[in-house]
Amino acid sequence: MMPSSFAPGHEFAGRYRLIELLGVGHTVEAYRADDLTLQREVVIKVLNANLASHEEVRRAFRDQIIQTAIFRHPHIARVYDGGQQAGSIFMVSEYLNGGSLEDILRSGQVLSVEETARLGRDVASALAYLHEHGIVHGELSPNKILFDASGHARVSDVALTGLAGPHRHFTTRDDVRYFSPEQARGDIATAASDVYALGLILFETATGATPFEGATAESMLRERLLGPLPSRPELGGLDIVLAQATVPDALVRLTAEELTQRLSGVVSDNGPFLKYDEPTPSLLGSFAPAEPRQSVGFRPPSPGQIVSSPRSSATFGQSPGPRHRAPPRRSNPGAFEDLSPFSAGRRRPVYLAAAVLVILLAVGGGFAWKLGYLTTKHNAPSVYGLTLAEASTLVKNDGLKLSVTKHVASATIKAGAIVSQTPAAGTSVSGGSTLSVTLSSGPPPVLETVPTNILGMSCAAATTALAALHVTATCPTTSSIASSTVATGLVAGWLSGITKNPGSVPQGSSLILETSSGPLATTTTSTTTTTVPGTSTTTPTTTSTTTPTTTTPTTTTTLHPTSLAMPNLTGMDPAQVYTALKAAGLFYSTKGPGAGTATTAGTWTKVVSTIPAAGTMVPYKSTVTLNVTK
Repeated sequence: MMPSSFAPGHEFAGRYRLIELLGVGHTVEAYRADDLTLQREVVIKVLNANLASHEEVRRAFRDQIIQTAIFRHPHIARVYDGGQQAGSIFMVSEYLNGGSLEDILRSGQVLSVEETARLGRDVASALAYLHEHGIVHGELSPNKILFDASGHARVSDVALTGLAGPHRHFTTRDDVRYFSPEQARGDIATAASDVYALGLILFETATGATPFEGATAESMLRERLLGPLPSRPELGGLDIVLAQATVPDALVRLTAEELTQRLSGVVSDNGPFLKYDEPTPSLLGSFAPAEPRQSVGFRPPSPGQIVSSPRSSATFGQSPGPRHRAPPRRSNPGAFEDLSPFSAGRRRPVYLAAAVLVILLAVGGGFAWKLGYLTTKHNAPSVYGLTLAEASTLVKNDGLKLSVTKHVASATIKAGAIVSQTPAAGTSVSGGSTLSVTLSSGPPPVLETVPTNILGMSCAAATTALAALHVTATCPTTSSIASSTVATGLVAGWLSGITKNPGSVPQGSSLILETSSGPLATTTTSTTTTTVPGTSTTTPTTTSTTTPTTTTPTTTTTLHPTSLAMPNLTGMDPAQVYTALKAAGLFYSTKGPGAGTATTAGTWTKVVSTIPAAGTMVPYKSTVTLNVTK
């Protein structure tokens, strides 16, 4: 470990006292510290000196601390504070003492499919939240997934994203262990890169093995540029989900929201991932005797102060003696000082003067408020993730109002909660202003890929296959189409509304299956030419004759569509591809590992992607290109 810049006991801002060094990374030095004001443990992350020497890095760090401090998500580590001291810029975040996912992997522990899916769902929801706010993590890894004392997962170091940038070089296998293909090519990380990294992490969590091995960083990256994620039997229902999350082409990769939904379908309940089961609390242990109240924040007056007066030292009916001012009593340390009472002779004029002053201030204040001089300014609070009722209560304290402008689908925010607000949290607004908010209408519809192998199935078999995907299908007798490639009565196509053969449809939707009525009727026209001996002309006749005749048949062939939608072939093996393209009337060529030639079939086992993409209209009998792998 690199040497640290600060020793235990050092204080930042007179409030955060360092306890121990946690680690020194490429971007920051991390320390466990005591928050002396709130009496809690926190983590102080100080920007490395080599990066702090760059003004653009310092500014980016400051801006990201401010931006992420308002983030509220159950699976994102909280940012509390930040500051600068003696040339060092630092961030204060919550201390998570439950270890990291990296600790679990190094111990050799392998999680079950359901545990992996639940963990992935929680982390994917955090990534979706970050992507909604324009943040790309860019360096997601198992040591960035931490656990709190209860075992709940948190994504950490959100405020550090992209800080090193051009000032850091990735040279080791550990540096590029979870890089996406686009990062391997030197491109800037995107939201799709975060999804790819999470796919690799979940593969490793469920199998205990890294999907792409290589002796060097270069060889490891070279393998993932075109190759898909290996298929492993222990992945179970995660196999196809992780394959879609790690497609080499970032444009067709799942988004974080989509990955959250796919992983949610693998788990059996909606509970969060727990690193370990929380112990059941003791019923008696939850009760503790209350300490007797000693104070309510001030020193109460003594009985003598309540009933005494300046004349209390004299006996009733006697002339008062000379007055001696008693020395002021000192209050107890930490308590408020006693206020000396006014003398009886001066009390009334002072009260009258005070009353007049209050009236003048009230009248003047009324005019000032009317003219707008006393309009209170507030920082707009963050209402992200709150229900409308909760947000209304919160903003009412600042004299603000809420206005709902629209509803949008969100995979991370529950229905009825706030997705965004205008003006943004932290913006200075006047009392009485209105915050415009957007409410979540709940998760977007889950899209299901329509399997192309239903072509050529019977209506009953295709209906059963689609029902497993939560898609309803019917085969009305009025929906039949001519097909020269599909036998009569079998499925030759499908409709979703007016869309012909869509590659994917929303979960819960209905399809109309079109059955084949066989090839178009063939019309044969025969012209019978009768040649009369001794003449040079021919006379068509429809009557039978014993004269020798010559018959020339003319046949009208079946009509085919000029173009059709490219079927979705991703993940299919050679036999499935042959069946699907034969039914569609298309030819294909292959490229990639195991691709064939004009004379050989090749040794490939799976389609990674197609050119053109699924759903694109292509000419009938044209040739498409398949990117394949072994």
